[in-house]
Amino acid sequence: MQPKPATPEFEEIDERRDAPRVDLGGRYSVRVDPCDGREPLICEMLDFSITGVRLKLPEGAVLPKDVQLVIGELSHNARIVWRKDDVVGVDLIDEHYSIY
Repeated sequence: MQPKPATPEFEEIDERRDAPRVDLGGRYSVRVDPCDGREPLICEMLDFSITGVRLKLPEGAVLPKDVQLVIGELSHNARIVWRKDDVVGVDLIDEHYSIY
Protein backbone atom coordinates (compact mmCIF):
# COMPACT_ATOMS: atom_id res chain seq x y z
CA MET A 1 0.00 0.00 0.00
CA GLN A 2 1.39 3.39 -1.02
CA PRO A 3 1.50 6.11 1.62
CA LYS A 4 -0.88 8.96 0.98
CA PRO A 5 0.95 12.03 -0.35
CA ALA A 6 1.19 15.00 1.95
CA THR A 7 -1.80 17.29 1.68
CA PRO A 8 -0.85 20.72 0.36
CA GLU A 9 -1.44 23.62 2.71
CA PHE A 10 -4.16 24.97 0.41
CA GLU A 11 -6.23 22.54 -1.60
CA GLU A 12 -8.10 23.60 -4.70
CA ILE A 13 -11.85 23.64 -4.25
CA ASP A 14 -14.04 22.61 -7.15
CA GLU A 15 -16.07 25.45 -8.61
CA ARG A 16 -19.75 24.78 -7.89
CA ARG A 17 -21.25 27.48 -10.08
CA ASP A 18 -22.97 26.51 -13.32
CA ALA A 19 -21.75 29.62 -15.15
CA PRO A 20 -18.94 32.18 -14.85
CA ARG A 21 -19.62 35.32 -12.81
CA VAL A 22 -19.13 38.93 -13.87
CA ASP A 23 -17.99 41.22 -11.04
CA LEU A 24 -19.91 44.51 -10.91
CA GLY A 25 -18.55 45.90 -7.67
CA GLY A 26 -21.95 47.24 -6.58
CA ARG A 27 -22.25 49.68 -9.51
CA TYR A 28 -25.80 48.52 -10.27
CA SER A 29 -28.91 48.07 -8.18
CA VAL A 30 -31.88 45.74 -8.50
CA ARG A 31 -35.15 45.42 -6.66
CA VAL A 32 -35.98 42.29 -4.70
CA ASP A 33 -39.69 41.74 -4.15
CA PRO A 34 -40.36 39.54 -1.08
CA CYS A 35 -43.85 38.79 -2.53
CA ASP A 36 -45.44 39.18 0.90
CA GLY A 37 -47.04 42.63 0.58
CA ARG A 38 -43.93 44.62 1.52
CA GLU A 39 -42.34 47.03 -0.93
CA PRO A 40 -39.40 45.66 -2.95
CA LEU A 41 -35.95 46.27 -1.46
CA ILE A 42 -33.27 48.09 -3.43
CA CYS A 43 -30.07 45.98 -3.35
CA GLU A 44 -26.56 46.37 -4.78
CA MET A 45 -25.70 43.77 -7.41
CA LEU A 46 -22.14 42.60 -6.67
CA ASP A 47 -21.86 40.06 -9.48
CA PHE A 48 -24.04 38.06 -11.84
CA SER A 49 -24.13 35.14 -14.24
CA ILE A 50 -26.86 33.62 -16.37
CA THR A 51 -27.84 31.43 -13.41
CA GLY A 52 -27.82 33.87 -10.51
CA VAL A 53 -26.64 36.99 -8.75
CA ARG A 54 -24.84 37.99 -5.58
CA LEU A 55 -26.50 40.91 -3.82
CA LYS A 56 -25.74 43.19 -0.91
CA LEU A 57 -28.95 43.78 1.04
CA PRO A 58 -29.84 46.89 3.01
CA GLU A 59 -28.75 46.57 6.65
CA GLY A 60 -31.14 44.41 8.69
CA ALA A 61 -33.17 43.28 5.67
CA VAL A 62 -35.10 40.04 6.11
CA LEU A 63 -36.26 38.11 3.05
CA PRO A 64 -38.10 34.82 2.52
CA LYS A 65 -36.42 32.02 0.57
CA ASP A 66 -38.46 32.59 -2.62
CA VAL A 67 -38.49 36.12 -4.06
CA GLN A 68 -38.89 38.00 -7.33
CA LEU A 69 -35.80 39.74 -8.72
CA VAL A 70 -36.92 42.85 -10.61
CA ILE A 71 -34.54 44.32 -13.18
CA GLY A 72 -36.10 47.23 -15.05
CA GLU A 73 -39.51 46.00 -16.14
CA LEU A 74 -38.52 42.30 -16.05
CA SER A 75 -39.31 40.06 -13.10
CA HIS A 76 -37.52 36.76 -12.46
CA ASN A 77 -38.49 33.94 -10.11
CA ALA A 78 -35.57 33.60 -7.73
CA ARG A 79 -34.49 31.72 -4.63
CA ILE A 80 -32.03 32.81 -1.97
CA VAL A 81 -29.61 29.91 -1.66
CA TRP A 82 -27.12 31.31 0.87
CA ARG A 83 -26.60 34.30 3.11
CA LYS A 84 -23.61 35.71 4.94
CA ASP A 85 -24.39 38.86 6.93
CA ASP A 86 -25.85 41.33 4.40
CA VAL A 87 -24.75 39.44 1.25
CA VAL A 88 -26.93 36.80 -0.41
CA GLY A 89 -26.56 34.37 -3.28
CA VAL A 90 -29.67 34.27 -5.45
CA ASP A 91 -30.51 31.52 -7.95
CA LEU A 92 -32.57 32.61 -10.96
CA ILE A 93 -34.73 29.52 -10.95
CA ASP A 94 -36.40 29.80 -14.33
CA GLU A 95 -33.54 31.27 -16.30
CA HIS A 96 -30.66 28.81 -16.33
CA TYR A 97 -32.70 25.69 -17.03
CA SER A 98 -33.79 27.05 -20.40
CA ILE A 99 -30.25 27.57 -21.77
CA TYR A 100 -29.19 23.92 -21.84
